[in-house]
Amino acid sequence: MAAMSALCLVLGIMGAMGNTWLVPDSDEDMEGMEMGTSLTGSWVEMDAGSAEMCDATVDMMEGEGDAECDGSMLTMTMSFSDQCDDTDDEESCDMATGGMIGTIGMWAGIVCALLITLTMVLPMAGVDAMDAVPENVTQIATWAAGALMLVGMLGWYFMLPDGGDMALGMSGWIAGAAMSMGLGSALIGQFIEADE
Repeated sequence: MAAMSALCLVLGIMGAMGNTWLVPDSDEDMEGMEMGTSLTGSWVEMDAGSAEMCDATVDMMEGEGDAECDGSMLTMTMSFSDQCDDTDDEESCDMATGGMIGTIGMWAGIVCALLITLTMVLPMAGVDAMDAVPENVTQIATWAAGALMLVGMLGWYFMLPDGGDMALGMSGWIAGAAMSMGLGSALIGQFIEADE
C-alpha cells in the first residue's frame, strides 16, 4: 500500500506538470511540427527554416502568447485564460475552466498522496513525526488522493470542446495511472487485511 501511494504521488506530479494532456490524433500534415496542450495552455514547436525567419516570426507573434527561438526551432505557448480574456472565445474559456478544475483536483490529490505516503513510510524508517495524525484523517486522505484526481480529470474532460482531432496524450495517461494507483491503494487498505 505504501508503494502504491508513493507511485500515486510521483505519477500525479508528472501528470499535473506535463504538457501533453492532448496531442494531435494523427501525424498527417504535421511534418516538422509538434503540438499539444497542458491543463492550462497549448504549445507548438516547429522548424522555421532559419534563425532569421524564426526571429521574424517571434516579432510578428508579439502579444499573442509567448514565442522563443532556439536556432531555427520556434516554440510558441499560449495560455487558455489569456486567450479567453483577450478574445472571449468560448472554447478557450471552457479549456481554461477545465484546466483550472483539473489542476485543483490533481494537486489536491497529490497533497493527499503525500500525506498518506509520509504516514506509511516514515514509521518504517523509525521516524515518529506523523504519529499524531489521527487514523480517520489517514483513512479519508487515502480515498481522497485517487478520488480528487478522478474529479479533476473528469472535470477537465467534460469541459473540453466538442469535436476536434486531439487525443489523450502521455500526461493524461500518466494522470490516469496516478488516479488508479490512489484508488487501488485505498481499496487494498480497506478490503485486504495487513499482516502485522
